[in-house]
Amino acid sequence: MATKKPALATMFKGKETKAEETKEAKAVKSGKISVAQYVKGEKSEGKGEGKGAKAKGMALKSGKMSVKQYASPAKKMKK
Repeated sequence: MATKKPALATMFKGKETKAEETKEAKAVKSGKISVAQYVKGEKSEGKGEGKGAKAKGMALKSGKMSVKQYASPAKKMKK
């Protein structure tokens, strides 16, 4: 039985809150969205990180970066 993948538009709203960032990180870590979908979502928020977003996505997926580590700098991410 296939699980339904969440729509990227509902996950990446561009609010930069700790709750939203945690939700994004958990989705990547659990495999609900792929790293490529994560990068696409980050670009849709207007960040345009490209390689940086891919590196973060890969770190989340592999376990090198925890969900808590990813969500903690939510206030600092606005550049």
